[in-house]
Amino acid sequence: MKFDPQTSWLPLRDKAATTENQLHRTLLEQVANHMEAEINGRLEPLMATLTAHPKYHFWHVGPENMILDGYEAVSGFYQNMFANEGQNFHVICERIMVDDTGVVTEGQVRQQYKSDALLAMGVTTANGQKIASSPRWLSNTQLITVWPNAGDGKLIGEDIYFGEDPMTTLMPFTEDA
Repeated sequence: MKFDPQTSWLPLRDKAATTENQLHRTLLEQVANHMEAEINGRLEPLMATLTAHPKYHFWHVGPENMILDGYEAVSGFYQNMFANEGQNFHVICERIMVDDTGVVTEGQVRQQYKSDALLAMGVTTANGQKIASSPRWLSNTQLITVWPNAGDGKLIGEDIYFGEDPMTTLMPFTEDA
């Protein structure tokens, strides 16, 4: 599948268009709006999808779990992400579930990294290759995201479950990736 971040939220919009329950449709649109704003590096519209006190959980394989609690923590996380071009990813939604408590998306996330960014994170090799050998790298990992409903159609945040450490899946990026 071609790397195309701008298609990430389309399955959510498609599902919203065929969903009769107004709350479910609102939640699906909020997730789509959130994803679109995130990938396009737009902080204000992204934060507008969230409750006043958002909470994020990143559940990694291994001891790297992270919790962001509150508006400032979440906003700061995204500001840092955008400053480092970390929003260059493509979500491939293979399954979308929605009920009154929120939305669950399941599929893959493919993220593109510049070699300089990886080196700054301390990643010097990937699958036996030196990071400096390619200007851009691509990770691909299974991802489940739970988007809980705050009760008013806003999102509380995200509970993100990675199937594997994305750094273990790095390969040189090519245009047909």
